[in-house]
Amino acid sequence: MGQFLQFAINGLMAGAIYALIALGIVAIYKATRVVNFAHGYVIMIGAYLYYTFAVILPSAPWFPDLLFQPDWLVEAKSKAQMFSPEAAWLAWLEKLPRIIFGLICAIIGSSILARLIERFLMRPLLGQSNFAMIMITVGLISVLSGAKSMIWTGDAASVPHLAPNPALRFEVFGSKIFIFGANLVSMGLALVIFAAIVIWLRRSTSGVAMRAASEDQSTAYSMGISVPRVFANAWVLAAATGAIAGAILAARDGVSPALGLFGFSVLAIVLMGGLDSFVGVFISAMAVGILEALAQWQLGGDWVEITPYVAVLIVILIRPHGLLGQKEIERI
Repeated sequence: MGQFLQFAINGLMAGAIYALIALGIVAIYKATRVVNFAHGYVIMIGAYLYYTFAVILPSAPWFPDLLFQPDWLVEAKSKAQMFSPEAAWLAWLEKLPRIIFGLICAIIGSSILARLIERFLMRPLLGQSNFAMIMITVGLISVLSGAKSMIWTGDAASVPHLAPNPALRFEVFGSKIFIFGANLVSMGLALVIFAAIVIWLRRSTSGVAMRAASEDQSTAYSMGISVPRVFANAWVLAAATGAIAGAILAARDGVSPALGLFGFSVLAIVLMGGLDSFVGVFISAMAVGILEALAQWQLGGDWVEITPYVAVLIVILIRPHGLLGQKEIERI
């Protein structure tokens, strides 16, 4: 029972990150009816931007020192026991200015990238077939991957966690559970951001405009809705949430080119939940997270990578539009 709970909790924490990443794919699809195959690589760029502004630049001799080192913190660190929760908190507090600077710059940089993609690649194709726009996102995979290789090296690197990372031990139903504090905070952060954005999209005028533009661009134009602005907002929203998810993944697994491939697993989760359903995607993200954790526990790590694809194949065979996806009816 203890091992089951341990892996299930690990799966829920991973599922929350999947949901945050999937949010960007669904937002773009709901606004433009385009599946963004390059979303994983946008996340990868966001992770590298976080690495650049939180690690590389602050370490340069000409850059202002961003370490928080008042006398009381230096004294507390010297007295803290190594690997203790107190030492983890103090180490995180020392790097907090770098973390905030890196995260803000990553969000801004990713948003600018998304704005450029939408303005110069996607907007000229307004009114054209969705297939043409989808192929643009496929081509973006090579462009972003090549840009990453020209700017950054291919070596994996570590970045600071967004939250303190002490080892937490507690009991649930008599079973001892072990988790890291940063993973727990990251799960909470991802869930809060996911819920806040979904509520904003459903209740705000921007969300209504997004749904109207996705249904019929001509009618949206006639109602005074700026469709290009709606498309731009959707891409920026996806990139900003992707930058946060990229920073979380980079802190957990290290920043590397492999982060770009992460988007394909999340795309399978989106198909499983329904391309136009935030609730369906959330359910499928949590389910896949738990399934991956249990597969690792019972079958080994080799099964983790194929778990999302097996799950989506089973669901699509039963429900072709996903768990909560809306069936489109075309009238002739």
